[in-house]
Amino acid sequence: MRIKKCMLVFYSIILIYCLFLFVGKLNTYAWFTDEVRANGDITNATTKDLLSISTGDVIYQSKCEISQKISIKNISGIKIPIKLVDQSLLLHPGETFNKTMKQKVSCEEKEHHYHLLGLNHYIDEMISVPLDQNKLSGMENNSESPQDKTNISPKSMNDKKVDPKENNQVDKKNSVQS
Repeated sequence: MRIKKCMLVFYSIILIYCLFLFVGKLNTYAWFTDEVRANGDITNATTKDLLSISTGDVIYQSKCEISQKISIKNISGIKIPIKLVDQSLLLHPGETFNKTMKQKVSCEEKEHHYHLLGLNHYIDEMISVPLDQNKLSGMENNSESPQDKTNISPKSMNDKKVDPKENNQVDKKNSVQS
């Protein structure tokens, strides 16, 4: 009985050895030895891929102050939190943020920068605006220079009232005759 058990163990070991040898010849161990090669490029999105930034013309005011319209449009498919100078907001896809920036700058400054942050500092851009030194210093020296009159009522635009009795030049062609 003991010999039968030894022979059974011996045949079992030989059978297992032959199975492993056979499996090795049929390339069924490919899960462990074969390699797969794939090539691809992963690129991160840039600010130009996410936001469209445009700046308007610089309006020079007195005492080295400038005003400029800045427009930021979300051209991506995700919501983007942004912060420009002192204002924070969440731009939804396709939404545009418009703001007129009024700031006092140094009279010798040749370029002004607005700091734009977004997506936990993933977007960290400086919007650079070139300044015209002649216009900037010209506004400083000229106290009677034209100002930005976008939000001024008509009475404050230095209009003079004309009394028709004092002015003898009444338009007779357009007056109604009875």
